[in-house]
Amino acid sequence: MQELLNLDQFRSAFRSGGLQSVTVRAQGGRFLVTAEPRTGQQVVLAKTHGGTHRSFRDPGKAITVLHRMGAHKVEVDTSDWSPEAAKADAPRRPDSAERQRRAHAAAEHDAWFRAEVEQALREADAPEAVWIPNEEVQRESELRIAEWRRQAAAQKQKVVA
Repeated sequence: MQELLNLDQFRSAFRSGGLQSVTVRAQGGRFLVTAEPRTGQQVVLAKTHGGTHRSFRDPGKAITVLHRMGAHKVEVDTSDWSPEAAKADAPRRPDSAERQRRAHAAAEHDAWFRAEVEQALREADAPEAVWIPNEEVQRESELRIAEWRRQAAAQKQKVVA
């Protein structure tokens, strides 16, 4: 017979010395935290809400939880572990490949942009750099904008006609 204890109950039982041993035990593709109390009845770590077993996909996460409560000697039993079940139990994330592609593209663009800025700064700091007065740049910009507007208006008249 197993008794289910939530994390607070499990922690209290451990810290009061009521547990003789703690084990991270594989069950298919998941890992459960079990303990042998002094009363002899096995206890299992349960979810806080719902009263079901608290299972971990990664035994390292279970060991981290136990370590934080002070359990520094933990037995790990992988005799019932099934890598196939672990793969089947893994969450499906079809969007993760696309997300990774976007992240890599963003990182490449960021590296390219930073290199361009560095190059522009080197060129600007060079003694042979030629500086164009702001008034001249504004004048050229206004001429370009006027030309774009003229072309857009001409294109619009072609579409209407």
